[in-house]
Amino acid sequence: MTALEQLSPRLRGGLVDTLRWQGLRPVQQASIPVVLAGTNAVILAPTAGGKTEAAFLPALELLHRERKPGVRLLYVSPLIALLNNQEARVERLAGLLGMHAFKWHGGVNASARQAFRDEPAEVLLTTPESLEAMFIHGQPVRTLFAHLRLTIIDEVHSFSDNDRGAQLISLIERLAQVSSEDIQRIGLSATVANPAEIGRWMRGSSRRPGQVVRAGGGAPKRQAVVIGPGQPEVMTDLRRRTQAGKTLAFTESRADAEMLADQLHRTAKLDFIGTYHSAISRDARQHAEDAMSGNSYPRACLTCTSAMELGVDIGDLDDVLQWGAPGSVSSLLQRWGRSGRRAGWPQHTTLYPQSDRELLTVAAQLSLAQDGWVESVRPRRRAYHILLQQMLSEVLSARGHTPVTLWKALSPSPAFSQIPEAEYRRLLAHLLTNDILAQAGGQLALGDRGEAVFGRRHLSDLIATFESPSSYTLVNRADRFEVGQIELNFVEELRTELEAGQRPVLLLGARAWQVQALQDRSAVVLVQPDTSGRPPKWAGGLPRQMERALAWRHRELLLGHPHPDGLDAAARQLLEEMQSQHTWLAGSLLPVQWRGNTLTLHTYAGTRINTTLQAALKPFGAVQSDAYVVTLRGNEPTSLMGALDLLYGNWSASEDQQAILQRLRVPRLSKYQAHLPADLARQVTLDALADWSGMLEVVKTLPPRSTVLPLQ
Repeated sequence: MTALEQLSPRLRGGLVDTLRWQGLRPVQQASIPVVLAGTNAVILAPTAGGKTEAAFLPALELLHRERKPGVRLLYVSPLIALLNNQEARVERLAGLLGMHAFKWHGGVNASARQAFRDEPAEVLLTTPESLEAMFIHGQPVRTLFAHLRLTIIDEVHSFSDNDRGAQLISLIERLAQVSSEDIQRIGLSATVANPAEIGRWMRGSSRRPGQVVRAGGGAPKRQAVVIGPGQPEVMTDLRRRTQAGKTLAFTESRADAEMLADQLHRTAKLDFIGTYHSAISRDARQHAEDAMSGNSYPRACLTCTSAMELGVDIGDLDDVLQWGAPGSVSSLLQRWGRSGRRAGWPQHTTLYPQSDRELLTVAAQLSLAQDGWVESVRPRRRAYHILLQQMLSEVLSARGHTPVTLWKALSPSPAFSQIPEAEYRRLLAHLLTNDILAQAGGQLALGDRGEAVFGRRHLSDLIATFESPSSYTLVNRADRFEVGQIELNFVEELRTELEAGQRPVLLLGARAWQVQALQDRSAVVLVQPDTSGRPPKWAGGLPRQMERALAWRHRELLLGHPHPDGLDAAARQLLEEMQSQHTWLAGSLLPVQWRGNTLTLHTYAGTRINTTLQAALKPFGAVQSDAYVVTLRGNEPTSLMGALDLLYGNWSASEDQQAILQRLRVPRLSKYQAHLPADLARQVTLDALADWSGMLEVVKTLPPRSTVLPLQ
């Protein structure tokens, strides 16, 4: 029996007669039998490969076979824009079987919500924050979800390794305790390296088997062009490519998105030019989406940040442009996959690195992508801060909890699977001692301080686990113009230098900026153009978290690894020049340079490993690191010898792991860390930023100590 034949005659007829389908796509043929069998599934297919229907068709078929009241299918999206984008599509599919879909988020009016509560749709589309709000604001969760049968998590890779994902999987587990069903979990993704691990994370307490479903037909055909930096005709090339039809031009900052849009407005003859990022209004976003997806503007360009990276459907694109280096291989693939939706057309992207270092990064990302590599995601397993948030949420939403029943309600979440009950008890005692929670007659409630911090006027702090913005924005003090962004975990390095009376210098957009002040309340770094001539702290651009394999591919390219396809002549020549300057790297897997009072380790090991190595070397002087090198400037003449003694010593006996990690200056990654016991707050950051076992592997590759000598 074919996959299509496994669907009911009514659904088959609707697909053919109403939607005019000619047949099923490969991912749909593969997914329908798996979902109909009741299996938890991670469904993988390229962007626009038919994943949504691959999940919804069999899911709706299951609901059609066994009708029950209330919400039967929960669809969770990472973006409200994606939610709005999917609403009509899902409503049309549900309508084929006489069912309805309803979206629930903050923009939906009160009368529509009341109508939904009175007569719930079978399918509910929402976000993690809106689902949390349903619990906290006293919606009839137990009635609405009493027979919840399936949940579909769109862009599941965007949730799996972050706070929103830990919150979401915990909410799904709370719904599992409300529902009479073993909730079947389905995740959709286009780019992920470890789908089986995501499947195990997503499964949680479900007793259903799990399976990864991949689209047939192999990888999509892709083409890329890399334009070497520094050429006077770069903007001319970008402008020419926007003339071809519809394009997205991705940037790594809102400032660059606005700059490119301004350049195109002044020099390009297009039917539509717009921007798309977190700072524009909802109406402006909708107008941009409509302009790109309709037929009114044949030549249109949207300059955008990662806000357009996920699957908001804007139709066919002729090219995806990238200004600067994307943040990861996954990000590159997500953006690349926005093109090539027309039959027989390859996915196409044109990249414009802005410096030598960015060219090397783009080449490394492209090389790994062409090899079929993409970053893995690491689901949270001991998210103490999200446990705290869920404890407060559950106490607010389900009255009458005791310490025992609260742990029973929350412990099934995969986000807490490595948290023993004893640590939960210690966290609970801490919250009671600090009056965040109170206990009366054995039952838990918000304490006076908890009411002041998280009570009725501040419930939004419980609903959204992430802090917005999640990064600090660099703003020119003179004209308040945004010049870029920096990840939250690097802000503490700037803070340390500012507190020491220094003014660190950053290089962004080929311009040096001197840091003047941090404004934590608004998450702003005030800067001014630098005239000191001091070397910048991060000369290769602002730092980003980088995985080990990607950092190592930089080294491999410098040592002659074959260039990726797509480099133009200028990019090839510049990369070859960089190779000729780094032949010395071949002498060791981990070259060590000793000049004067400075020791430099060229690890190319990625951000987390180098951050951990930086902590180990901290007693010996001032240490800086990025994804490629760790640099130690000794406190005194003997400092470097002491550092070498540590590096070449017996690590298992030299120092306790916790003692070394204790030296890391730990930035606050979550607003909930302030309410955790100090050691648990610290562990949240270490889990995100440090890699002890990876560091030990790297140290084992040091050259013989006898070869590490001062250079004249």
